[in-house]
Amino acid sequence: MTLLHVTTADAWTSLQRDGVWLPAPFWHLCTAAQLPFVLAQHFAGQTGLVILHLDPARLDDVRWEASEPGMDPFPHLYAPLTAASVMKVISA
Repeated sequence: MTLLHVTTADAWTSLQRDGVWLPAPFWHLCTAAQLPFVLAQHFAGQTGLVILHLDPARLDDVRWEASEPGMDPFPHLYAPLTAASVMKVISA
């Protein structure tokens, strides 16, 4: 299963340049099924967004945690997010 992270195109450019983002304290991720909710709830009206498709095999310390009532647990990454874990990027 691919995990997703929503961010800005500028932030993606920074990740490509720097190679890694450190967690503070974790990165919010989601599944494809959770993406519509995440976009509507947390990014409504924002432009310049991209969706990073992440390879779970290249991610350390992903924890599935309940964070929205009535929804399946969301994945959170408690480790650095690396450019090498990104399989593809699409515009939101």
